[in-house]
Amino acid sequence: MKTCFIVNTSLEKGLPIYLKSVGCNQYQEHIVRKSGHPDYHYLHTLEGKGYLIVGTQKYLVDESTAFFLYPGVAHEYFAATPKWSTIWLTFNGPACDMILKTMGIKPFEVFKLSSKQYLEGILEAISNKASFYNYIVSIECSQLIYNFILHMALNLQNKIERNFENNYTKLLPIMRYIEENYFKNITLEELSRLVGLSPQHLCSIFKKTFQTTPYEYLIRIRIQKAKELLIKNPVIQVKEVCYEVGFKNPSYFCYMFKKLEGITPMQFKKLFG
Repeated sequence: MKTCFIVNTSLEKGLPIYLKSVGCNQYQEHIVRKSGHPDYHYLHTLEGKGYLIVGTQKYLVDESTAFFLYPGVAHEYFAATPKWSTIWLTFNGPACDMILKTMGIKPFEVFKLSSKQYLEGILEAISNKASFYNYIVSIECSQLIYNFILHMALNLQNKIERNFENNYTKLLPIMRYIEENYFKNITLEELSRLVGLSPQHLCSIFKKTFQTTPYEYLIRIRIQKAKELLIKNPVIQVKEVCYEVGFKNPSYFCYMFKKLEGITPMQFKKLFG
């Protein structure tokens, strides 16, 4: 996972939520912030243990624990074991305070994780996008951060289904396979064999876990890759993009692009190319 620190433009700061940094630290250093962090700050342990101090309270942050802090909350954290590896996210935005308070997330939270791998998946997705940051990517990161906040709130409220993380872990090879092979002719039977499920059972648990089907997920990945190509290569033709991301029919590609993005690939290209 890449570590990214973002220098936001005034345009990005106009988003309800915008990314400030995301990353991991194999050997977490000792941090003292007497005036708190300037942004909203989330952290959990990948390996080892650490201590967090807020006010007069000292908390052990192990591999099942996370903490979240609003800007300006004075704190200190440091390793409790020879190696303390952490993963973090910082963000800000004009809507953050309202969203967090509406979800009952207090200025300082230490809590147990019941969907750790899912949250790490979101953080990894944010990190991957942040590697080539632009305004379109900032919007997508904003959506991912909102999703992250939702699941953090569910962790705090202990409302994550017990089998959610098991399903997520089982389906992770499929998601990775799609993201690495989206341009190929991927079949449901092929995906089913990856995890040893019948096509019907795969569709059922995929829909239950992610509120979408494997095919819909594949289409979304292809459209995302198409957007990246249109942004990176202003002279590329829409038909070329269509075939490069795995669609066989330019008309269907344009139809799905407009359905998901609200504009055609050509309009997107003119707007952001």
